[in-house]
Amino acid sequence: MASLLERLKKTVGQEIVLQAPDEMGRSSLRQYALAIGDFNPLYSDRDFAQAHGLRDVMAPPTLICDTWQYVDSDMDDRGDLLGWGPIRELDGLRAGNEYEFFQPVHPDDVITAHWTVKDVYERTGRSGSLIFQVIETTFYNQREELLARNTETMFYRPPETINEE
Repeated sequence: MASLLERLKKTVGQEIVLQAPDEMGRSSLRQYALAIGDFNPLYSDRDFAQAHGLRDVMAPPTLICDTWQYVDSDMDDRGDLLGWGPIRELDGLRAGNEYEFFQPVHPDDVITAHWTVKDVYERTGRSGSLIFQVIETTFYNQREELLARNTETMFYRPPETINEE
């Protein structure tokens, strides 16, 4: 059986494209802003947003990076897409995100997300070996305008390095 590192290295370059089944919607923007405790009127008041140069209210920037609103397929009990992902039996942990935002997301935007595995590498430290997987997701609207980029690093502890006590 191939090691976890070998299995993950085979994912480099893999891409999945997901397109939302419908527009983001004004209520999604407002609910997300309320959920994160950000009461900026740019997210809920159209007149205020227009007075500040926007065509409509906008989403809090991380909305499209931190939610699965653009998914129109089955998900498992962990919230992962069924049938996608190289290591169904292991849980990865998030090691960090780098966000880039290029323009506001508006209620009428239909989002398409392009997920690509960019890199897989191993590091060894005091606690043993960790395997890192870098996934870049770019988000576009219905006009194919780049809205945001999220580069997420996940890490996994290979089963052979887990110390049993």
